[in-house]
Amino acid sequence: MGLFKKQQQGSGDVVAPDAPDAMTYLGELAYRAGDLEGARVWWEQAAKFDNPQAMNRLGVLAHEEGDLDAARAWLEQAATLDQPDAMNRLGVLAYQAGDLDAARAWYEQAATLDQPQAMINLGLFAQQAGDLDAARAWWEQAATLDNPQAMLYLGFLAKESGDLDAARAWFEQAATLDQRAAMTCLGLLAEDAGDLDAARAWYEQAATLGNQDAMFRLGLLAKEAGDLDSARTWYEQAATLDQPDAMFRLGVLAKEAGDLDAARTWYEQAATLDDPQAMFLLGVLAYQAGDLEGARVWWEQAAKFDNPQAMTCLGMLANKAGGLDAARVWFEQAAKLDQPQAMINLGVLAEDAGDLDATRVWYEQAATLDQPDAMFRLGVLAKEAGDLDA
Repeated sequence: MGLFKKQQQGSGDVVAPDAPDAMTYLGELAYRAGDLEGARVWWEQAAKFDNPQAMNRLGVLAHEEGDLDAARAWLEQAATLDQPDAMNRLGVLAYQAGDLDAARAWYEQAATLDQPQAMINLGLFAQQAGDLDAARAWWEQAATLDNPQAMLYLGFLAKESGDLDAARAWFEQAATLDQRAAMTCLGLLAEDAGDLDAARAWYEQAATLGNQDAMFRLGLLAKEAGDLDSARTWYEQAATLDQPDAMFRLGVLAKEAGDLDAARTWYEQAATLDDPQAMFLLGVLAYQAGDLEGARVWWEQAAKFDNPQAMTCLGMLANKAGGLDAARVWFEQAAKLDQPQAMINLGVLAEDAGDLDATRVWYEQAATLDQPDAMFRLGVLAKEAGDLDA
């Protein structure tokens, strides 16, 4: 504590000019070590000397602990001392409270002080409003400050506009700054171009930095190459980082191996992370076990995420129970999502009702999706109508 010892000079106490910064740094060390109380003590000492960074860190700590009033109070004190990170965090608090105007105002203040995350947030505001030029402008400002997230978003914009060269350039800039998602995006671009070796190299770089999506993609590549052990290893690594697609694929591998209990376990884990296909397959497992109510529950959950297969199965359950109106509603919802079996089922319902025009329309829609059963049924209708050339 020698560095921070108060030195008596006359009647007043004097502290070395760099002492508050040192206190703030010691608080940061304590925070990184998981000692939150120790961090708080150091930051509160520094805050007594109007250290804006310490005030900001106290605000962040209070925010993380859920004490929004204390967070706002500390951050506002720091903001009055032109602390840009505090301004950005106040924008986040305002956004979370639904006050978008206040959020934008705080972000703009922070951006004038070169706070890159505030620029990114302003770009997201612009993107949500459909103003891609403004979004690009904000992210380009942040990118000039070497912000890899901004580079990643600029890559996304370029890719969505079809400019793959520009997308690759932005992703590569971000990757040089260890932006894991950018590395994964470079892997996807390489994979789309058929360069699996380059794709694997990018995914491996991202995976070594803990990117779960890259681990999942490595699992897919291994599966496609027939290496199920490697696929399972990569999926398991990704699953430990809560990657729902990896959990789903582990369930598929388990089911293919005949281990339904393991499959169900993996699907349930994926379902807790809102994976609708896992919910659908849990419904299938329940249905196959004769648990119609359990199947309905899972399919209804999946349907909330616009899973057309689940909607089709719910229509099937309703039809079996004699609820033709409910069945039709489910099939129509699924058909809007281009589910061909739902279209065929609607055609069957129309045919049973004697409405051959509607029947033909539904079968034709399903046939445009290369559904062979629909083509066959259209042939039957044509034959019954005497059109032997159809």
